[in-house]
Amino acid sequence: MDQIEEEHKIIQLEIKYTTEIHKNVPIDLNGTVLKFQETLQELLKVPVEKQKIMIKGSLLKKDQDLTKLNLKNGQQIMVMGAREEHLLNLKQGKKIFEEDLTPEQKAILLKEKAGIVLPIGLVNQGNTCYMNASIQILRRVNELNDYVKNNTKQGQGPSVKFFNALKDVFQKLELKGEAFKPYNFLDVFFQLYPEFGQRDNQMQLKQQDADECFQNILQTIQPLTAYENEEGKQKNLIQDLFEIELQSTIENQDIPDEPKKVGIERGRKLMCIIDNQSRPVSTLVEGITVSLEEQMQKISEIDQQNHIYKKTQRISKLPSYLLCQMVRFYWKQGVQGKEGVKAKILRNVAFPKILELYDFCTPELQQLLQAGRDYEKKKLLEMAAKETDELEQFKKDLEASGKMVPDDTREIYKQFKAKKLQEEIKNHDDQLYRKHGYGLDTGNYELIGVLTHTGREADSGHYMAWVHHSGDNWIWYDDDKTAERKIEHILDLRGGGDWHMGYYLLYRKLEIE
Repeated sequence: MDQIEEEHKIIQLEIKYTTEIHKNVPIDLNGTVLKFQETLQELLKVPVEKQKIMIKGSLLKKDQDLTKLNLKNGQQIMVMGAREEHLLNLKQGKKIFEEDLTPEQKAILLKEKAGIVLPIGLVNQGNTCYMNASIQILRRVNELNDYVKNNTKQGQGPSVKFFNALKDVFQKLELKGEAFKPYNFLDVFFQLYPEFGQRDNQMQLKQQDADECFQNILQTIQPLTAYENEEGKQKNLIQDLFEIELQSTIENQDIPDEPKKVGIERGRKLMCIIDNQSRPVSTLVEGITVSLEEQMQKISEIDQQNHIYKKTQRISKLPSYLLCQMVRFYWKQGVQGKEGVKAKILRNVAFPKILELYDFCTPELQQLLQAGRDYEKKKLLEMAAKETDELEQFKKDLEASGKMVPDDTREIYKQFKAKKLQEEIKNHDDQLYRKHGYGLDTGNYELIGVLTHTGREADSGHYMAWVHHSGDNWIWYDDDKTAERKIEHILDLRGGGDWHMGYYLLYRKLEIE
């Protein structure tokens, strides 16, 4: 009996495939990976060669020893891959046409065959646009998206349920193929934050603040995103991705000889102050400048009297992703017996595609960034020289092929750039989303997400998300509706009227190889 148990060590696993859950699936730990894949093929109808098996966030390799994976009874693993009926079954003489596929089948087929993820929206469940938009912006953070999709947390606590519900939403947004209602996520979110479940006199859900929703999501999952890096050190993903370290200096403006107080503060976003004491700002950079410098009154330790102090903050550690909040909402007192409201500043505030933070950094950090900035200038000069050579070769190729060479130099350059467009888009995307930590920092960030609000008050109106896709192409998410947009449409979301205006901006750090 003992010999039989040793030869066949069987445990029962839980298999997640798209939206399906299969419980009590047997696996022989002393068997081969191929044997396990054959079991999955029989269960899921996914061919062995199409299977991708994720265990604890890692892809299972064909030559791995199952006994060393520390698998336990009831553990969930995720399987990806196109089912047989999703492919063209030529052996049986059966051809499946696109119109015969369900939305989910189309999504899986596109992901499997072309690596294309369809943009899928979320159905508004009654003033839940703030949540839908927040989720779409969060998904653009590739490292977070991958971590959540590839990990299942064990336990029954509310945070664990929340993480797993978010995982389900992320997976469905990638593979479901059509808009859906995230019932479970919303239910768990309301359990954790009951104030978001408040209803009005007509029992309709009240509009909520997207910033509060966004930050609550990060705060809830942060304790569950611990990981071990390549050097074996314990790290936290949310801190790695979003945490900004600021060095604050407080100086007495009345007594210059009083020693300065220097400290370190941490946060997950920079603020753009728009209403600057009757001196409104017009750009994101101006608003950030105002937010990092403020005056305050406090009692001096020298004479125990009240004095004016100036607090200046400078960035001492840059985040991988920078969140900027446009401070558009403020409390407006009611008049003539009317209740006050959380009103909105509609002012036009421009934000750039490329945001430079160098001037906001400490001198010590600026010194480190300067090396990257100098190297960037050198690279740009090299690229310009290379492009000049490529342009000359392009002209020669045109002449050699017998094609008409335009007399207008601008027209030749236009044709040349059109030929290089796809290559430039790929190079741009590779550079933008490359893994951080392997290049030089410059202090520059590129815009990849904008969360907008339309309406005159915070407690009403509508939120939408605008998310970078590739090159200068973006995807617009209006709850369940999606559409393609260009970067010029995104930069127009600066406000100044009743159209959608930027409220939350997501930038990704640029590094130079």
